[in-house]
Amino acid sequence: MKNHALALAVVSACGLVPQAYSHELAYSKSEQIHVLVEGDATNWCKPEIAITMQRPVWDDQKPLNGLLSKLPFILGQECPSAKVSWKAVDAKGAVYATGVGTATQMGLATLTAAPAVVEAPVAAPVAAETPAPAPVVAPVVAQAPAPVAAPVAAPAPAQVAAPVVVDAPAPVVAAPVAQAPAAVAPPVVAQAPAPVAAPAPIPAPVVTPVSIEPAVVAPQAPKAAIAAAPTADFGRSLVVGNKNLMTITDGAGCKWLLSKTAMDSSDPSIAFASSPAMPCAASGYAEGEFDKVRWSIPNTYRGDSWNRAYVHPSGLMFSQSTAPVVKGKALSYLSPNADQALFELGEIPARSMKVYLAFDRSRYRVLTPFNSDPYYVAVTTNEAFALDPVQYKQAVTEIFQLIKTLSPTTARVNNLFIAKNLDTLYPEGYSSSDDLKIVRTRMGENRGEFYFDVREGTNFSQRREELRVREARRQLEQQARLHARILERYEQLKNGMKAFEGRETEALAQMAGIKVAFPAPMVLLNPSSSKSAEPMMIHVTGKRGDFYDIDFPRKGRVQAETDLEEQWYVLYAANMTPYVPLVDGRAIPTYRVYSAGIPEACAQDHCADRVSFGVVLAKEFPNAGIDFSWTPDVSQQFVNAWQQASAQVEASSL
Repeated sequence: MKNHALALAVVSACGLVPQAYSHELAYSKSEQIHVLVEGDATNWCKPEIAITMQRPVWDDQKPLNGLLSKLPFILGQECPSAKVSWKAVDAKGAVYATGVGTATQMGLATLTAAPAVVEAPVAAPVAAETPAPAPVVAPVVAQAPAPVAAPVAAPAPAQVAAPVVVDAPAPVVAAPVAQAPAAVAPPVVAQAPAPVAAPAPIPAPVVTPVSIEPAVVAPQAPKAAIAAAPTADFGRSLVVGNKNLMTITDGAGCKWLLSKTAMDSSDPSIAFASSPAMPCAASGYAEGEFDKVRWSIPNTYRGDSWNRAYVHPSGLMFSQSTAPVVKGKALSYLSPNADQALFELGEIPARSMKVYLAFDRSRYRVLTPFNSDPYYVAVTTNEAFALDPVQYKQAVTEIFQLIKTLSPTTARVNNLFIAKNLDTLYPEGYSSSDDLKIVRTRMGENRGEFYFDVREGTNFSQRREELRVREARRQLEQQARLHARILERYEQLKNGMKAFEGRETEALAQMAGIKVAFPAPMVLLNPSSSKSAEPMMIHVTGKRGDFYDIDFPRKGRVQAETDLEEQWYVLYAANMTPYVPLVDGRAIPTYRVYSAGIPEACAQDHCADRVSFGVVLAKEFPNAGIDFSWTPDVSQQFVNAWQQASAQVEASSL
């Protein structure tokens, strides 16, 4: 987006008549969105500003969400203290969404009611049933100013007031109001019926703006969200199975779950009492609200009493102030230390995400009842949203909407933890890891407005992504430097091949560690030369007795345990010349060749298919990942990739 210093005439809500001179605050070319604010370039910043976002068609909410996340950066610089009311309209002036907020927080988007499209045909049949439309319209036009105010004031709901501001002229609606019951009037007011556009010449009396109440911005739960259903035992099995809790029985025979640290290791006896006396639940466990719960270790000073306690069906104790929040909900998770209790509120299937209310308590010595405000926990395996600020905010907004709908009394600003599983948030013992954590932040309702800042908190996914990118960049730099050396070495080898014109294959084979010549006669006759086998290129020309005749590297013979054809081979060979008899008084170069299985012959003369620059360079640079098929273009790609990455980093830093 870019700012414009040009004052423009903005089309009014009906899309036909200019309502005021406005300043174009921003323009998104990719999304075709004009952002207009009342006033001109010098005086548009006021304590309260009204913003209109125009787009040809609002067929998707994503452009709106993206715009709402970017506008605070502009408003925060130019008009940081302003209160903002905004609306999104299409080319025809129809309102797609509205909202109120501040320069730094645009607030939640409230989409306009879709049923208005369905109600439009209702007006058409009424007009069709009237045999003479002209006599009906005339009286209505005469009374247009007065009846418009009365129907809008009489039905009181804000849903009717808001559409009057942003939709088409009310005189168009007046005709259906005069012919229909009062109950039908509000839906018709929300939409401008096209068939009765004839009375439109007098829109002025109703174009006066009506203030948008904050109540309109009340969040709604995501359409795809699913509320969690409580389990049969309300999570008691989780509490009973916790190793830090124990079950005791009071004088009435009711079972209670207390911290094991309350018990004295030297004396297992404990005194327990509660008031008022209440019968046990069907499960045999105590349940309900108690004025006082008291426990003590006989003959000691150890003990405690808790006033106004509520015992959840799971067996956990809460203060009565938090009882309304957990009543009817099942315990979903209890941490190994029994100091964190989570209750599942619902699920957002589109994100494979479960949302929990979480309560914590001190675990110093004896665990007390949970008495703090709940914080929020969400679990999902998909962390991609955390890498994009717009998607991040959208995900947190959906979590808040679910909490606000299913537990409206606990929507205050508090910590929000999102992870891939609960065990990573509540590890057993003192060791912990951030590998499966996604984000830690704060969100909630503050003074009637949704509060969340993507810049606050810790984004573990973003941190891991930055480390991954940094490591990938380091690897790319190392590969580029390595392959730059490989290209330099390749040029040296290529220039050195000029001395081996006509024997390039043999030269490459020798550089690759393949013997292409016999040593001197004195070395051949040295028994110590027979201690090891080395790769050798040979050409078999026939067989004579136990030996195969070869003419490369030069005339000689080899002995093999497997059959060899008259072909070129690269085989491991060990000198055995000192140990074979002389032939006609001469020593014949003799080698013993070894092969794992049947040896494979070369496909080309001089084994040109077995040697290349890639084979030579792979021996010199074993960690470069190159092989026989290497070409200079392979290494050049690594160098180019690093140069492009460096250029992008430099461009982004400008």
